[in-house]
This record gives sequence, C-alpha cells and structure tokens, in this order.
Amino acid sequence: MIELLFKAVLQYQDEPSADAVGVGEEHAGAYIGSGDGIVTGERLRGRIRWSLWSANCVYPLMRSGQPVPAALHLCTMNPTGFIETHDGARIRFDGRGYGLRTPKQYRTSLTLVFGAEDARYLWLTKVLGVMEGEFDEKAGRAVWSVYVPTDR
Repeated sequence: MIELLFKAVLQYQDEPSADAVGVGEEHAGAYIGSGDGIVTGERLRGRIRWSLWSANCVYPLMRSGQPVPAALHLCTMNPTGFIETHDGARIRFDGRGYGLRTPKQYRTSLTLVFGAEDARYLWLTKVLGVMEGEFDEKAGRAVWSVYVPTDR
C-alpha cells in the first residue's frame, strides 16, 4: 500500500545552468531548467527548489517558439533538488522517470530517492517515492503527487 506524502506545485523559472540545483553532480540528459514551488502534505510541507535534466525533451523547442511534433512523445526526466520544510529541515531528492506528451496533455511519472540528515526525516532515506503528475507547457507549471509505502 502507498500513501500520499505530499502534493507539489512547481513553477519553471528561466535560469541559466550555472544556477541549477546539483551543478557538478552527474545527471541524465541535457539541462532543461530550474524553478521553485510549494509542497503541501500532512507529514511534509514547505518550499521546493528543483532543476531538471531530460533526454528527448521537446519543451525547449516549445519555449523558443519552434514547431513541436503533434504526435505522442516520450522523454526521460531526471529532476533533482531539495525541500526546505516548514520546521527547518532540508530534504534532498533525486528522481528518474518519464514524461509522456500528447497534443492535449503532458503526463509525468518518476521514482524518487530522498536524503536527509535531520532525525525527524531519516525515515525518508529508507523508502522510494513514486510521483505521478502533469505539466502545463504554456504556464511552465508542474503538479506532482508523491506517494510512499505505508509499511515503513
């Protein structure tokens, strides 16, 4: 069984790769961009800061006004970042997954691993998170629902 850990609303910010979260670390794909947002949940809430690397992504084409293929399109995603919790902890995350784009919607799914040094959140380092979400290309906004196992 799984339970909702948090919902997040992430807003893309047009930032250079030098400002990316996790610069110098190994990532899969090309740097797409970074942003921030809000995390809300019973067990985890606060602010999120993230960067995204992706392969086969058409989003940069769309942002620059170039034509984008109308057919179904699959890309790989590697977001990384951190959550600053409401109670002062810092939780790192790294995700691997896919984005599936159709002319009408952009669905995303990831597996997430977490890192924490704060004792209150160490339990997150022992579980995998599963994210399902959607991305609004025009607004540059993603909505994530992140789940973790209930049998910790």
